[in-house]
Amino acid sequence: MEAKTETKNNAGEIKGRGRKWIKWVLILALLAAIILLVVSRMGAGKAGQAVTGERLQPVEVAAVMMKTLGEELSVSGTVTAFAEAKVAPRVMGRVSAVYAEVGQRVSQGEILLVVDQTDYMTALKQAEANLSLAEANSIQAGTAYENAKLNHQRNEELYKLGALPVSQLEASKGQLAAAESGYKANQAQIRQCQAVLEKAQSDHSGTEVRAPFPGVVARRMADVGEMVSQQGPVFVIIRDDPLLVKVNLPESAVTKVSLDQQVDIYVAATGKTYKGTVKSVAPQADETSKAFPTEIRLVGIGPEVRPGMVADLKIRTREVDNALVVPTDSLLDRDGGYGVFVVENGVAHHRKVTTGLSGQGYTQVPTGLKQGEVVVVRGNHLLVDGMKVRVEAQRRDNPTQAGGEAR
Repeated sequence: MEAKTETKNNAGEIKGRGRKWIKWVLILALLAAIILLVVSRMGAGKAGQAVTGERLQPVEVAAVMMKTLGEELSVSGTVTAFAEAKVAPRVMGRVSAVYAEVGQRVSQGEILLVVDQTDYMTALKQAEANLSLAEANSIQAGTAYENAKLNHQRNEELYKLGALPVSQLEASKGQLAAAESGYKANQAQIRQCQAVLEKAQSDHSGTEVRAPFPGVVARRMADVGEMVSQQGPVFVIIRDDPLLVKVNLPESAVTKVSLDQQVDIYVAATGKTYKGTVKSVAPQADETSKAFPTEIRLVGIGPEVRPGMVADLKIRTREVDNALVVPTDSLLDRDGGYGVFVVENGVAHHRKVTTGLSGQGYTQVPTGLKQGEVVVVRGNHLLVDGMKVRVEAQRRDNPTQAGGEAR
């Protein structure tokens, strides 16, 4: 009995172990099926994404066009006043009044400062009195001279008739000479008094310091009560309309610039571009810089542009009509030459080109392209030949950048 019981127990144990093993096999099979299903679905998703989600490079394009193109020279200069004057009084004295301050706009002839006029007024009145006295004496001297001439003439007639001794004739002759000498001395005195009066008048007017031209007070160097003289300026006046921009042109460009030529002038301080004209070009180069000093004239700009500001100039030195051009930023320098990406049916193809004149944001392309073809102007640095692209914008206006040299 015990043997049978033990056999039954062993059989039950073996049967239980078999059930557990089958259970684990089923679990593992189920996990494998789940994993296989997930993997297959992920593969199908990636395959669908590859088919429907192909990445296209976004770009901006522009058409190849014909236009008049000008070559521009870019140089920097400084805005200066058209004229500057250091104004000093013509006489020495103490300042009695000041009528102008720094930044004040003044007209030509306007009084800026007055030197004490007391002494100069006294000298002026004295000179006027002396001239009046000399002119009064001139009447008496002239009368005496005329009387002496008439008396001597009568004596000469009487002497010829034998009715007058020679002694009286000689006496009248001496009287005439004395009267003539007195009259001439009086005339010389009048001229001297007139010169003194003119000097007194000049000194008196010299006490008033006036603006030499219309402009703005740049500096004031004197206050009421200070002693001033001809040796020291009391004001600096600048003429700010028109203004000048002074630049130095290289020898390669100086022969291409002409008087009265229009120039674009950008002033960073105002963020604006102005129109100017070439006023002068030096006939010879500066010994130090080896450049040719040139002045550009600015008219009617207003107070926003001031002397001392930095200006960037673009001077057109050459022009080509009916040039085949592309925006300069479409060009790529690769392998020692220039090329562009041309978009055809949504695909970018690299095309080698030759370049010519460059300016106003465009570059001439004599060979390699045709009018109306479309080139990539933005996003072109990320392209390779044959890459598919998506055109997000087409440029129709002028590029914002401006070139200035021939490529």
